Amino acid sequence: MAYRRSVLVLAMAALGGVLAGCIPFGDPEGPGARGAVSLGEGVSTSELETLRVRAVPASDTPFDTDDPQFPGPDLDGDDRWDALAVSLDGLSFPHPYEIGDVLGTTDHPRWRVFAWLSADGVGEQSDAPKSGEPYGTTTVDIDSCGISYGGYCTATEGVDVTIDQRAP
Repeated sequence: MAYRRSVLVLAMAALGGVLAGCIPFGDPEGPGARGAVSLGEGVSTSELETLRVRAVPASDTPFDTDDPQFPGPDLDGDDRWDALAVSLDGLSFPHPYEIGDVLGTTDHPRWRVFAWLSADGVGEQSDAPKSGEPYGTTTVDIDSCGISYGGYCTATEGVDVTIDQRAP
């Protein structure tokens, strides 16, 4: 009888730990953003080839459209997600997108998402909009992973971006 009670107590303790998130199993869904990219009034895709979406950790400084600070190529792996590049040929807007890490966590709770229309082809490197290219940006907050993993994880839904600015 004592053996059964011990097994029951251990099973209940393990189940409680799992429900409380104290015993992690596997890796969490990586941080990211999902939403749609739309074109603002008067924005055209003519003479442009690629829709690009990129995200970097957001700074505490508000984004200034008169003096935009775009991400550069010098960010290390922990400070960037893989960029998305899609040919504009046959693409319609609003266009759904998803960007982020498949698995893992980040130490950054807030990210800035950039979407722009580029004259460069899909296979060409482009870290930020070039002068005159239309772009849009927004920020996204990533959920805490809790005590099981620490940091921030999971993709945030509904992060829509409207391309309504021009790079200086």
